[in-house]
Amino acid sequence: MFQQVKNYLWHLPKSYLFAALNAFPCRHLTLIAVTGTDGKTTTCNLIYEVLRRSGLKVGVLSTIGAKIQDRLLPIPPHMTSPDPSLVQKIFKEMLDENVTHVVVEVTAHALDQFRFSGCRFKIAGITNITHEHLDYFHNMNTYIKVKSQLFKLCDIAVLNRDDESFNTLITNTPAKIVTYSQKQKSDYTAKNIKITADQLSFDVNKVHLSTDSNYDYQVNNILLAFAICQQLSIDPAVFAKTIISFPEMKGRRELVANDLGITTIIDFAHTPAALETTLSSLKKNCRGRLIAIFGATGGRDQSKRPLMGKVVSRLADIGIVTADDTRNEQIADINEQIISGFDESQLSSQKFTYYNIPHRQDAFNLAISLAKSGDTVVACGKGHETTILHGTTEYPWSERAAFMTAFKLREVKNT
Repeated sequence: MFQQVKNYLWHLPKSYLFAALNAFPCRHLTLIAVTGTDGKTTTCNLIYEVLRRSGLKVGVLSTIGAKIQDRLLPIPPHMTSPDPSLVQKIFKEMLDENVTHVVVEVTAHALDQFRFSGCRFKIAGITNITHEHLDYFHNMNTYIKVKSQLFKLCDIAVLNRDDESFNTLITNTPAKIVTYSQKQKSDYTAKNIKITADQLSFDVNKVHLSTDSNYDYQVNNILLAFAICQQLSIDPAVFAKTIISFPEMKGRRELVANDLGITTIIDFAHTPAALETTLSSLKKNCRGRLIAIFGATGGRDQSKRPLMGKVVSRLADIGIVTADDTRNEQIADINEQIISGFDESQLSSQKFTYYNIPHRQDAFNLAISLAKSGDTVVACGKGHETTILHGTTEYPWSERAAFMTAFKLREVKNT
């Protein structure tokens, strides 16, 4: 109740105030929104890249930052949809630089707190809705209902027909409905899906799409981006050419090169569903063992922690439970909640082994010391972030630097 009062008496007027102070820049921009639990950042940046290569002057505002063409604009850490004071300032700066289209990542928190009030989106799409943020929204029905608010602020709604939220969203969406799917008849249905060791390909509406990002969960991200681009009348040939070499994004399936014969990857996966899709995709092409470094954020949804543990114990060979942004919780408590979800049958059959390593750098060091040639080590949760939050202090952090430190330590021990 307190949060609702705060939303209406503080967040809502503040949003309109900063929109007005910046002369409502969004009214002069074609805004494209992407929401969902997982895959938002990847989809946003793919759409951005396609529009840019189509010759449009385009900007993007997502978890990994804001960009005007290829110029980065910083946003605060741990913040996907910033405060309206910054959102409207960024929109104004984009408009001043003659940007015509802006791709925006929109979170449920941002919708609940009216951070985009005063904005009208030409198109809004959704990736999926899975278990997340229940510390704030309390249950999935409320979470879905809040997500659905976006589709009251847009002209065209692009919905995932395969997602469990579809029937709820479609009944609460006054916008024109466009659908995409892998399994059902829709406006954009993926057919002839093929995944090899180095390629993903499928057909959609007589267009053949092929990409070097060979993760099966990319099918939905690409489908949503394709559907949105088609609604903007973007040439399918430009889209197809763009994804051949999938646009690289910091902290999303980011490879870290080494001379050890180990595949080392940084990924932002931090929900049960994201871990499921990331680890299951990696498992298919892993020549050796799959080693997952992961943790859970403090001060956030505790109910997802055992679910994350269960997923990792089913799909990884080795799990290393470690610190994420602990905030004001004790790392021992967070890790024990994760461990409580581990599948007992996997443990008893020794198909899965785990280590509880509170310090994140120590977890990287252990993973690389355990890894053999052909193994895959994936660090989940932090992705692109440049700080790690313990208590109220932001400490400098880099997943890539953590891997490099671990590589050097192994080299020293082996000399």
